[in-house]
Amino acid sequence: MCKFLFWLALYVAAVWEISLHLLELRHLGKMQKGLFPFPGLPQAMPSFGNLDNSIAYARNRVKLSLGETLTNYILCVAIAAYGVPDRISQLIGNVVNSQGLIAGLSGLVLCFLFWSCNLPWAWLRTFRVERKYGFNLTTKMTFARDKLIGLILLTSVSFASLFYFALIFRYPLWPLYLMLTLFLFEFIIMLVVPVIILPLFFKLQPLMDEDLAFKIRGLLDKLGIRNFNIYVADASRRTLHGNAFIAGMGKVKRIVLFDTLLSRLNADEVCAVLAHELGHWKLRHIRKRLVLLWAVQAILILCAYLMWSFGFVQALHIQSPQAFAVYVFVFLNAFMTLAFQPLILHVSRKHELEADRFAAESLDRESVIQALSKISRDNLSWLPSSKIYAMWYSTHPSIFERITILNQ
Repeated sequence: MCKFLFWLALYVAAVWEISLHLLELRHLGKMQKGLFPFPGLPQAMPSFGNLDNSIAYARNRVKLSLGETLTNYILCVAIAAYGVPDRISQLIGNVVNSQGLIAGLSGLVLCFLFWSCNLPWAWLRTFRVERKYGFNLTTKMTFARDKLIGLILLTSVSFASLFYFALIFRYPLWPLYLMLTLFLFEFIIMLVVPVIILPLFFKLQPLMDEDLAFKIRGLLDKLGIRNFNIYVADASRRTLHGNAFIAGMGKVKRIVLFDTLLSRLNADEVCAVLAHELGHWKLRHIRKRLVLLWAVQAILILCAYLMWSFGFVQALHIQSPQAFAVYVFVFLNAFMTLAFQPLILHVSRKHELEADRFAAESLDRESVIQALSKISRDNLSWLPSSKIYAMWYSTHPSIFERITILNQ
């Protein structure tokens, strides 16, 4: 029964995700023919720029996403069907005696396998799609450097995760230890990202535009926000896409503005974007999302414990703790895709609309609308996805929806 449920979950999740991508391609094809599913969209199009380019860009991105999705599911099926985790562990066990090291090195190898299979898609995204539409500024050397750093970070986490899991798996309370460790890890990540991870990819410098800095400080004072440092990231070495975000917590809180954003928006529009990001902070969205993430993780760990207790290991002939962790990850990833992903993304989209409202009330509605319009036009990202695709993949409502709500 456990084996049947494992393969059923993987099959249903794969078919569902592939179907969603195909439905989205059909949705974009209808819009290309002038069949718009949202009232008011044709009237709003002139303010968003070239329709054909936007649709073509969206179609290429969906196709890449479909390719990555298929690759990952094929890889998961192959790993599960041929017992790859245990085979890797046995090979490593021929030269290493420590169970913890065997588990950690198995995690490293599997992480490298997934990374290698997804590398061609990252290359196509950067040097085919992004370059075709004029966004890519990444050199091949920078691409290689970024991917190498990413690989080192991912394999380090994978090694440490399976090493630790092999150590705690011998204890009856391993689910509790795992849950507490995940909570602690995510808290540490929030502290580490601004001061260690971000500088690996971006050169961060204090904001030198005194007029803009004065306006931003005025906005912070108005909102009663203290202890934020403002930095500009040299994103223009890689892309023309603009962005802004808040990272960190406590004394390492940072406002990060992409230099590409500053080059395209005026001071009022930059403040509008920033007010949106500060809205997430003031409305405690980060804490709420963290609590939601912890709740989902607790449910998934409970599911893993039940799988361990009710014959999952025997049904799939699993021979090691690290192999159990990999199979559980594959199964629960499929389960989460089907059950929890729409909930998590619904909360994310809800928070984005709340942050828009906060920005409009803190400054003025027109500046927020102008900033959203410019960013979406420049990024070719204003097209609304089909509703069902958005439920499973969109962290933000479409720009068209956000502006429509702001105008109301």
